Amino acid sequence: MALLSVALICQDEAANLPAWLEAVKPFADEIVAVDSGSQDATLRILEQAGALVRARAWTGYADQRNHAASLCRGDWLLFLDADERPDAELAAALNALKTGPPPKERAFELNYKVFFFGRFLRHGGFFPERHLRLFRAGAARWERREVHERLSAEGPLGRLPGYVHHHSYATVGQYLRRMERYSAEAARQMAAAGRRAGPLTAVGHGAWAFLGRYVLRLGFLDGWAGYLAARLEALYTFTKYARLMELNRAPRDVS
Repeated sequence: MALLSVALICQDEAANLPAWLEAVKPFADEIVAVDSGSQDATLRILEQAGALVRARAWTGYADQRNHAASLCRGDWLLFLDADERPDAELAAALNALKTGPPPKERAFELNYKVFFFGRFLRHGGFFPERHLRLFRAGAARWERREVHERLSAEGPLGRLPGYVHHHSYATVGQYLRRMERYSAEAARQMAAAGRRAGPLTAVGHGAWAFLGRYVLRLGFLDGWAGYLAARLEALYTFTKYARLMELNRAPRDVS
């Protein structure tokens, strides 16, 4: 039987970990976590669950994930964030992957259901969503970027049935705190690629983000959660272009 390692990068995820550990228990042969300075009970919860935990100063998403991969001993590696929980159908597919004949695929995409403020968003461009997260040991590597790091895999790809439930944001405050970091990182990435922005760029992209999600992709059908998600995504889009504009004008004075 093949062994499956579940890899996690984390910081201050104590609130998410009990449900996450319960979700991965049916198929995980080992849990490997790379922590970047948790101040809550994250380390204690993981160690009590038998996880291999290593502390590592933050060097970016891809670096942290690649380091976690280097610590895994399984034949297959699955990367999940602490707010991502596989459903029963996906758990069964992962166990079948371990016990069945070796597949020709070297990596697999997973289907995602995104939850904002506790509600599954069926519209607004949030569903269906797929991400490459599972691969045979040595067959893939995370590519470094400021944000939205990408897993690059060698060989044929497949897709497993079932879903990962991504409980992305529980409160508006949580979204705004993460937006502060993500918008700054996205602006730096765009600036490094030579992108430029002005006031009309920021306003136009922000307005289009809301229109696209709420109207064109039917986000209004998800009620208040759909409206709030579209509004906040538009704010994020506006903010990252506004920060890009600042970087264009005074790159040494803006962080």
